[in-house]
Amino acid sequence: MHVQSEEGGPGFEMLGIMSFLDPPRPDTKATIEAANKMGVDVKMITGDQQAIAVEMCRILGMGTTICGAEQLPSYDVNKPISRTLGADYGDFIEEADGFAQVYPEHKFLIVEALRQRGYLVGMTGDGVNDAPALKKADVGVAVSGATDAARAAADIVLTAPGLSTIVDAIVISRKIFARMQNYVIYRIAC
Repeated sequence: MHVQSEEGGPGFEMLGIMSFLDPPRPDTKATIEAANKMGVDVKMITGDQQAIAVEMCRILGMGTTICGAEQLPSYDVNKPISRTLGADYGDFIEEADGFAQVYPEHKFLIVEALRQRGYLVGMTGDGVNDAPALKKADVGVAVSGATDAARAAADIVLTAPGLSTIVDAIVISRKIFARMQNYVIYRIAC
């Protein structure tokens, strides 16, 4: 609202404060807990402010050790990716519960560092900024409503809202792997 200031020039009058909340989906906390029970470590990587990431992780029961982008490696497009990324940053990345205020290259480098440490890395995302990390991950998962770039970079595209399908996929894939392993052992034994 435009009002006249005391000095006679244009001024503004405070009418109120409006807050915004982007809460997690109702099934997200249970999904993360189920993944953790299956031995899957979940980390949050977001471009949001650190305070927002800490609060979101607290709500989801993920731990609140959220690091900023200033502690992560940088990426020079004119040079190849360092083969010592995992050795140099792996411990730091493993100990953190998440990362805030990151750029797309940070997401990519976090995935690469974990892969260099021998982890199988799954990444979920929905935006253009997630596409490089989705492509680099062992399993890239574009969530429902993702951009075309994220869907093109991902290995799996979820068509229904929420992440609980990922836990179902882990359970089913482990059953399939166990059956295949048992069959191979049986055939070799015969």
